[in-house]
Amino acid sequence: MAFALKLTLILIFFCTSPLLAQKKKNKKKDIEPITQTLEVLPDPPPAVKVESTRLVFFTSPLTTKGLLSQQSKDALNALRRQAHGAVIVKLRAFVAGRGDARRVSAIVSEQFTEWHLPLPALTILQIGALPLEGAQVQIEAIAEDRKPVNPNGVAWLPATQITKPLAESGDVNAVQPILEESMNGLKGEVLAVTCYVSNLDNPANLERAMAAKFPSAARTLLQAQRATGSGLARCEAATRRTIGDPDRLVLTGSIIGFGTDEPAIQLVQGRLIKLLESSNATLIERKGYGVSRSLENRLGSIAVIEGVGSNEATFALEAIGLLKN
Repeated sequence: MAFALKLTLILIFFCTSPLLAQKKKNKKKDIEPITQTLEVLPDPPPAVKVESTRLVFFTSPLTTKGLLSQQSKDALNALRRQAHGAVIVKLRAFVAGRGDARRVSAIVSEQFTEWHLPLPALTILQIGALPLEGAQVQIEAIAEDRKPVNPNGVAWLPATQITKPLAESGDVNAVQPILEESMNGLKGEVLAVTCYVSNLDNPANLERAMAAKFPSAARTLLQAQRATGSGLARCEAATRRTIGDPDRLVLTGSIIGFGTDEPAIQLVQGRLIKLLESSNATLIERKGYGVSRSLENRLGSIAVIEGVGSNEATFALEAIGLLKN
């Protein structure tokens, strides 16, 4: 009897094992494989609202380490250290040479997402050169500090542009007097200054001239285009106001445009105004950038540079708006 029972159990085991194995196999087939997808990074905001009493300004140090991506990451890390906890609200990146300027936007999104910080508004511009051979990017930052540092707020001074023919003397210091004349047009307590020049044949002298004029300001010096037929210096600045009530402001990123005709320009200008209106703000300062001086006839005073963040784009506009009460 015991032998018969054992024999029955053995037969049941061998008969059911293949069925169990098949069920396990089918169950594995029913489980969908996990597909790995790349995280979709957020885009920088088109505009940010800020308190002008708390604005502080920084410029990243130049480096030659690595290519554009590495230099961009290093620049952002340096700006974060300089900010000492102040919230970075606006970036303006200057990319030299023929690097892919569009890559900067992705790097900004990656870094700020990794830091769990809100993204700043962003402007990306392509210029002729930076004052350190091998440097591919320099980034300016506006941050909002924890406490007021500008009791009356901040004012943005329009660019003072000086253009003069240069004598064919081979003098590497020929641009310096033009730069100094442009800087003389900037009055007040300058917090940040950006100067575009026609060449960087002697960058050390130009940087010393900027430091002597504005020792405590965040300073950016760059060559506007790779080649130009005349001497040029164009300096713009943000200053600490000494009178009046402080303002609440809106800082926009750049809006790019395609073409040089009136409809193309009107389209971008309209988008900029709508962006300010959607933020309940009115225009107080507009900055323009273009790849051709002919655009000045329609856009007014602009910085003529190599590119505005896209290979096909011809101009870009950004704005500072005043928040309505």
